[in-house]
Amino acid sequence: MKYFSIEELTRSATARRLGLDNTPTDEHRANLEMTVSRLADPLREAWAVRCAHEGWGTPALRVTSGYRGFRLNRAVGGSSASAHCAGWALDLVPQNGRLGAFKSFCREWLAGRAFDQLISEDEDAAGTPRWIHIGYKNSQGQQRRQELSMRGGQYKPMTR
Repeated sequence: MKYFSIEELTRSATARRLGLDNTPTDEHRANLEMTVSRLADPLREAWAVRCAHEGWGTPALRVTSGYRGFRLNRAVGGSSASAHCAGWALDLVPQNGRLGAFKSFCREWLAGRAFDQLISEDEDAAGTPRWIHIGYKNSQGQQRRQELSMRGGQYKPMTR
């Protein structure tokens, strides 16, 4: 993993607060490593090129949620079928604050690539998310290529 560490992929303030062990199994760790090597690291490299070209500052991406064991997932109100529980999904925030641009960039970059979900999470009225969810596979190992927006607690297909 070039840009992400296992520590940041498993870190959780909720787990610490509740005393939950969020250590991935060997299988889930392998899934995290695949998600990063095939999706998150290449995305981060391409985002760095875009940030440099546009003069947007740091291309660093902060993982706000990575692996979540089932107990942690339940504690944070995650879906029972969450890909986070298998190590297949990450929630990301660009450290330069350009969430709208990052959303557009992710859609463009993912075109023609293998992935499960791109979700623009908790969007405001202008369609700017609070974070971006990227999933390499779903909990059944599928890659559905879904692009969704979540606004007001409702998920809908992303519009162009």
